[in-house]
Amino acid sequence: MLNIQFPYDLHYFGFGLMMFLFMVILVPREGIRRLFGISFVWGYLGSFIFIVTFSGLLNLFKWQETPFTFIGSPVILNLAWAPAILIYLYFMPKTKHLFWLYVLTFSLVSAGLDAVFNQLGTLQYNFWGPPARFVVAVAWLLGATFHFNYLDANEHK
Repeated sequence: MLNIQFPYDLHYFGFGLMMFLFMVILVPREGIRRLFGISFVWGYLGSFIFIVTFSGLLNLFKWQETPFTFIGSPVILNLAWAPAILIYLYFMPKTKHLFWLYVLTFSLVSAGLDAVFNQLGTLQYNFWGPPARFVVAVAWLLGATFHFNYLDANEHK
């Protein structure tokens, strides 16, 4: 049996590359151009603030340090959330029932990714776990949605 140990950077880079490729494949250029700013704010900056607050200040979990870590937050991982939020906003349904199913599904995926990173050894839980990540992801996605809807409504005035 092979026991290959990958550097933590490769996990972060792999996730970032995967999200970037999903974005390029699934979202047309005009969608990327239109949603880049808000996805950067809620993806990259949101992830950075989330990690600094919940990890650095509240000590609920800890990411493995790499050369690409800033204030305890893996920069490449933070960057990967920008395309994830862009995909979320681009495909967001207009109907209320589908919207809630969509938010809950994205939040479950976020909680699942949290568990995967924990299993890979890149994320250590102190007082944290996938259920907590699910709740935070719901709030985070709702914040991004409300902000997007506000900007979209003002753009069409």
